[in-house]
Amino acid sequence: MKVIACRDFGYDCNALMKGRNLDEAIDACVKHKVSMHHEVLKDLQTPEKREEIGAKAKELL
Repeated sequence: MKVIACRDFGYDCNALMKGRNLDEAIDACVKHKVSMHHEVLKDLQTPEKREEIGAKAKELL
């Protein structure tokens, strides 16, 4: 399972987005950023941005 912490992106936010794999965790993070931090969905769905988000993922043991 992969987890991405919102705090890793500079937000004062304790949200943790989880997924069974990296793509699911990235998708959850994108949804969170759009709904809670009003980021633009189109900007977050580029391959470069998804790779940047995925780089923050950690393995949840």
